[in-house]
Amino acid sequence: MRVWGNWNPLSEREEEMLHSAALRILNEVGVAVENEDVLTKLADFGARVDRTRQRVYFSPDFVEVFLASSERFDWDKAEPYVGGSASIYFGYYLDPETDEFRQWSITDMLRYFKIAHHIGLGYGSAYVFPIDEIPNEALVPFFHYFALKFTGRASASVNNVKWASIVLEMNEAFAEESGIPLQQVLSPVHIHLVSPLRFSAEEAKIFLFFAERGLRIGFGTMSVLGSNAPVTIAGALAQHLAQNIFINIVYRAYFGDKQLNFSSAISPLDMRTLMQSYGRPEKELCNVAMAQMARRYGARFFPHTGHSDAKKPGPEAGFEKALNALPSLIACGRVGISCGLLSVDEVYSPVQLVIDREIIGALDRFVKGFEVNEETLAFEVLREVASEGIFTGTEHTAKHWRCELWTPTVFAREMFSAWKQKGAKTEIELAREICIEALRSEPLPVHISERLERRLLMLIKEGTGVAIEPVEPI
Repeated sequence: MRVWGNWNPLSEREEEMLHSAALRILNEVGVAVENEDVLTKLADFGARVDRTRQRVYFSPDFVEVFLASSERFDWDKAEPYVGGSASIYFGYYLDPETDEFRQWSITDMLRYFKIAHHIGLGYGSAYVFPIDEIPNEALVPFFHYFALKFTGRASASVNNVKWASIVLEMNEAFAEESGIPLQQVLSPVHIHLVSPLRFSAEEAKIFLFFAERGLRIGFGTMSVLGSNAPVTIAGALAQHLAQNIFINIVYRAYFGDKQLNFSSAISPLDMRTLMQSYGRPEKELCNVAMAQMARRYGARFFPHTGHSDAKKPGPEAGFEKALNALPSLIACGRVGISCGLLSVDEVYSPVQLVIDREIIGALDRFVKGFEVNEETLAFEVLREVASEGIFTGTEHTAKHWRCELWTPTVFAREMFSAWKQKGAKTEIELAREICIEALRSEPLPVHISERLERRLLMLIKEGTGVAIEPVEPI
């Protein structure tokens, strides 16, 4: 039984209208590209360029040929994916022992990663943000050092081209020691198109620094209904779709990529508070519509899912994370939970990490569906015990229950009286106990040698003038 991939919420007429609107945006509105080298590259590739306005335009015929000449992703043979990771952005650490909100410190970053490691989650250092222990002029290279040491991959952030050289040199040193291809180490690095349909001067410089060396970095996008995108979902989808097509054109122009990759990161603006909201149903409406458009074009697709606006673990967080995952899972079979993350991108809760790990397990079981065959129909065992009606002690049950039934860790799995006898602990209390156990466990593993660590810290000192002490695992 396949439970995902056949849901088309858009009618054929609506799908065609979105496609036509995206073509019109690329042809008549175009994309601002604030770099002469990129303008020249795209002109050579077939774009219509207005150098005075620094804009590129793509005719409908060009886009149709571009899409038709792409290698189609086989959605029918795709395997479902449910995953999640613990990433760190700016904001507050929600201490599982004291329930205190604290601005990030290096120690709390290590605690967060340690708990994620203990419960089997991936983890990574994403965007650069201020921390008291590190001078601002060394933040970007420090975050890459921290990420390489404790995650084995680069940090996501290169927010100014002046950092590109030192970041590259640090990652080259790691790739050389580990034997991992440099492109793989650099894969988290990306730029963000802050303004839709605008490839800014700084973003273009960073992209070109790596592209000229044969290295690709990612393009992040974020559209907000009623802010940097039309408040109507259809209008925001058309804009986002045009932007996705533009990014794929850039990758093909520079790297020859034939495979299309689409994503969706559209969320609404709260019109009273002006908060960008992650826990709203409009976000998933955008995800499932973009999934259908990706299937139309034969593109790989990954939605922005598993988020919440709640400030602490609780019913709101659980509902919003599920709301932000299940529709996408049914529509495209791919979901990534932003584990531990609350309050849009502001609060990082180890307790929520544990609960989100539980959510991942349940969603993964759901998307795998079930098999219908002679063995699973269980006719012979049914004939044998049907009169008694108890299948618990049969060999058939012993053989199949582990793969057929999902078993929770912190969600309830006993009736009320048994639960009360065991201490009447909620999932939040049980998750907190797991966090405390993790913090008392073995130190977080490291991915670099002492020799490489000295080299990385020397590169930071040479590039910034700041001497940074080694960060020790806890």
